Order: sequence, then C-alpha cells, then structure tokens
Amino acid sequence: MTMPSFPPEFPGDPNRPSQPSWPGGPPRPGERSGEPGTADPLADRLFEHRIVLANGPLDGARASELSGRLIMLDAAGEEPVTLHLWSPDGEPDAAFAVADTIGILGCPVRVLIAGQTGGPPLLVLAAAGRREMMPHATLRLTEPRAAFRGDTTDVAAREEEHRRQVDAFYIRLAETTGREVDEIREDARQDRLLTADEAVAYGLVQTVVARP
Repeated sequence: MTMPSFPPEFPGDPNRPSQPSWPGGPPRPGERSGEPGTADPLADRLFEHRIVLANGPLDGARASELSGRLIMLDAAGEEPVTLHLWSPDGEPDAAFAVADTIGILGCPVRVLIAGQTGGPPLLVLAAAGRREMMPHATLRLTEPRAAFRGDTTDVAAREEEHRRQVDAFYIRLAETTGREVDEIREDARQDRLLTADEAVAYGLVQTVVARP
C-alpha cells in the first residue's frame, strides 16, 4: 500500500481533512500492510468504535498501516480516536511518521499504553493529546539504536542522520515531560524501566487507568 505524502493536501475546508485517496481504493481497516485481502475481524470491529491497535515493533510497514487507519478515522468524523500501544521497540523513521500523522489530525487522539513500550515508539505516545497507561504496563526509556552497512561515506552520512533523529527524540520527550534533555538522555542510556505510577511522575503519561 502506498501512503499519501505528508502533510496531505485536503481540498475545501483547511481545518477539516477529507478522505485521502489510495490507488485501488482505501485499505480495509483489518488489512495489514503487505498482506492484501487478509482482514482481521477484531480489527474491523474495533475500527468501527474508533479504536486502533498498535502491537509489536514499529517498523515502516506498521507505521504506514497505522497512519492510514488514523487518517481514515479522522476523515470519518471528529470524535476522539483511541490508539492502544504495545510496542517494545521500533525504527525512528517509523515512529516519527506516526507521531507527525497524529500531529496533523483534526480529531483528538488518545494513546493508551497496554504493554511494555519503549524506544522510538515513545514518540507516538508523546504526540497524543491524552496519554494513559494500564496499571501493569511498563515504559522502557532507552536510546534509539541503528546498525548501518555500506561504504564508509554512506555509513557516515547515515550515522549523522541517526544522531540528528536521536537528538530530536530527546527534544520531543523533553517538551512532553517538562524535563531537561540531558536528564532524559542519561536515563535512556541507563535503559530505565518505568512502572505506570513512575511514568506518571516522570511526565510521560497523565493517568493510570484500571479500565480502558
């Protein structure tokens, strides 16, 4: 599935997005990227209630899928969308893509941490207007990592881009938590694990909920 460019262009009222177009028609809400024709009935039913599941490592394919679902729900109405996030790791590019998508939506987005989540996916959490966490979920504050292959020039360029993304990662978390960038960087390099109550105290989430 080829995603539209970001930010997408919406005709008409600039404050309300319209339905984006996909070649061959929009994806079914239960379809996974790269698996056309395979639908998940549970995802379909949740989609009808404006709930999106994001489970597993956040890579490019999953980010494209999540962004598409969020845009479709935004085009369908102004009611809040709930994103259940359970993602222990991911790619910085993918996490920034989903976070930036949330930033352009007209409808409110609530992120509920449902299991251990950490690394780049914390950017998705930070982008939400409402950040909540289940009592037994955990957040792992860890620095985004990447491995590069290629010739010396190519590797050097990619390493520089990765350092830029890591700096942007810490800045986003600092803006969300109100903490200093250097403090968050040090905690991440120590691979700090936060319980739900500790995540509230840290400023990454706002509320611990017993029921979603």
